[in-house]
Amino acid sequence: MGRLRSNRAYVRCKPMTQSGTRAEGPPGTPLIRVLGICARSGAAAGPRAHAGPGSPDPDGLCTPVRRNVVLVGFTADSLVSRAAREVSLRADQLIHDVERSLQRGVPEVWEDPDIARMTAKNVAEHVLAALAGLADGIEPGRIETPAADADRTGRLARHGTPLSVILRAFRLWQGVVVDRLLEEMPRLTGDADLISVAARKLIVTMAGYVDRMSEQGVAVYQRERDRRLQWRLSMVNEAGMRIGTTLDIARTAQELADLATERFADLVTVDLLDSVLHGNDTPVDGPVTLRRVAQRSVVEGDPASAIRPQPLHTSPQGSPPARALITGQPSRHIGPAAPRDVAGGDQLAHSTLVVPLRARDSTLGVAQFIRHHNPDLFDDEDLLLAQEIAARAAVAVDNARRYSMRVPPPSPCSAACSLSTPRSSRPWRSPTATCPRGPKAG
Repeated sequence: MGRLRSNRAYVRCKPMTQSGTRAEGPPGTPLIRVLGICARSGAAAGPRAHAGPGSPDPDGLCTPVRRNVVLVGFTADSLVSRAAREVSLRADQLIHDVERSLQRGVPEVWEDPDIARMTAKNVAEHVLAALAGLADGIEPGRIETPAADADRTGRLARHGTPLSVILRAFRLWQGVVVDRLLEEMPRLTGDADLISVAARKLIVTMAGYVDRMSEQGVAVYQRERDRRLQWRLSMVNEAGMRIGTTLDIARTAQELADLATERFADLVTVDLLDSVLHGNDTPVDGPVTLRRVAQRSVVEGDPASAIRPQPLHTSPQGSPPARALITGQPSRHIGPAAPRDVAGGDQLAHSTLVVPLRARDSTLGVAQFIRHHNPDLFDDEDLLLAQEIAARAAVAVDNARRYSMRVPPPSPCSAACSLSTPRSSRPWRSPTATCPRGPKAG
């Protein structure tokens, strides 16, 4: 028999016995047993034959028989191979079903359009690779995985996708493919024992392929994590050298914004509590009042890049910045962290980190790290990095604040008196550093 298609089989008639008949065809064609009635002779083709003769066939072919073909001499491997070939003819529908399953099971992967397109392409390549390997009878360890699979896993890691989500996606698409192949086997043979053996073979093969994919994915993810860890340590060291170089509050906040935008954020804003700037460690009762003291954007010509004194503003009650100031806990968000920012520069944000500035058990303000140009979302590693460099900046700001509070106000003094405090170390509106009396005679 040259081909089996759906539930029908056409064979040349020969004298039929209880042991079956050999169909004409090329060498190696397997024996089949037609469990029905031969159209020409009306003889029963086997012990499970239906009653009654078939219709004459002038071409010498048997009448098509539905769901009654048993493959004699068919092995479990060949049944798996044949099922994979049949399912491959409907690969588009299978890929669509896999995508729907992933959308329900791992919706996190489909939130970003670019990641969703990459995932859909990766799914299609994996499904086709698995079907091709099964159809050719290739061992699981030798089935070729998509060439771009490692790069895509690394992209998911940089995007902030948890490793557990990636591994769950592997198992979900494996389940859909196995189900379709198991559904196909009874259409090819009625031998329950053969189907059982082939099903076990199929499950072992698919599990081996997915296990190898998972191992490769974990290795890529771990390499990316190690690389990120080294990068984070270097960033923390750089922050120690670049943040807090003076005892000027505004300049220290600006150093934080400059470092973050150069390395991992597109826009950074730093707001300090107005009460802190006036010497109070804790804000007064009522709405939290903030003053924008620093901001920086990577976009050339962005108004947020021009640092100018900002008017006082309040964070909406219940907004991420307000919660960070009250609880002292950082947070990560998709989109802008608040409905409207003072500078108006974060409305195109697709990922935001909100980190309180805390030093010596006091909350001094809040920093927001925003991405609107970089397509990758912030992940937990980015949040940890933001906390570490913000903590260094908070200590430097607190040192500058405490130092400025200790500087005595100007008063009449001798001619040799001059305020020796460096200009960069003065508080917000430090008076001039010249003694109004002038030099003393003699």
